[in-house]
Amino acid sequence: MTTDARPGLWRIRDFRRFAAADAISKLGSQVTFVALPLTAALTLEATPFEVGLLTAAETVAFLLVGLPAGAWVDRIRRRPVLITADLVRAVALLSIPVAAWAGTLSLPHLYGVALVAGLGTVFFDVAQQSILPSIVDTEDLTRANGVVAASFSIAQLTGPGLGGWLVQLFTAPIAMLADGVSYLVSAVLLMGARVREERPPSGPRQLRREIAEGIRFVAGQPVIRVIAIVGAMSMFAFGMWTAALPLFLIREIGVGPGAYGLVLSLSAVGGIVGAALAHRVAARFVMWGGAPRGGLVGGALGQTAGVRVAFAAACGAFAAAQLPAVVSRSVRRLR
Repeated sequence: MTTDARPGLWRIRDFRRFAAADAISKLGSQVTFVALPLTAALTLEATPFEVGLLTAAETVAFLLVGLPAGAWVDRIRRRPVLITADLVRAVALLSIPVAAWAGTLSLPHLYGVALVAGLGTVFFDVAQQSILPSIVDTEDLTRANGVVAASFSIAQLTGPGLGGWLVQLFTAPIAMLADGVSYLVSAVLLMGARVREERPPSGPRQLRREIAEGIRFVAGQPVIRVIAIVGAMSMFAFGMWTAALPLFLIREIGVGPGAYGLVLSLSAVGGIVGAALAHRVAARFVMWGGAPRGGLVGGALGQTAGVRVAFAAACGAFAAAQLPAVVSRSVRRLR
């Protein structure tokens, strides 16, 4: 029975297009994660604090619009959101090689691109989570979700390494060119997919009430609350680590961009395990809320005390964040 059901899912043309677009978009996000700070560090010779600001700009979108995006997307068609998010990110990222060619690339430009790309990723991820039931039948939904999860894991494992080697072989701005093209390809694939979406509700929007309900749900569930707190601690450490790592490895240790990307790809193994905890947009909002603050702290620490001290502090913060993680797993089992 399993053998008969498996080809059925891949015979669905619209699912094939969606799965390919989703995989390409996620891969592009991982390449951006590597190539953007390397553009600042290598092309613009940014200071540790400036790289920390860039990390904050990349992740602050989850803090600013994570919950409103979830409530808003629930009331509109998802496919246009996915296409728009891809096109917006493509335009933003393609502006980097254009500015580099014109000799006008600057750190404020990178900050703006990071913020816009982060906003696009928030809306893409939120819409992607709820569009699958409109593409596949109920009996195929579990396997379709498995395909999406697998593509995310593959992107985490391959994207950073690919981004690092693109920077090493073709320079950082050219790597951003390839990244922008990947989002265009994703948008074209989605444009050709037919999605049977139901008409969104036409009643008055009460986004504030829906957001408040999501926050109250997280606060009222001890297990989810513990997971959210642990996630926030981990993401704070993640922000510090992201701000300190490229400068530490490239300037202090002397590794190339390709090796830096490979380090991030290897570290993604632990991230894949941790991603299983982020099931709800509300909990995810709380978790990612710590990342921009961690980026600012890591950048400021690197600027004042040195990159080595900032890197050591980030490693220590990661270690400390894992202690309550053990407790949270025990709490879930007891529940």
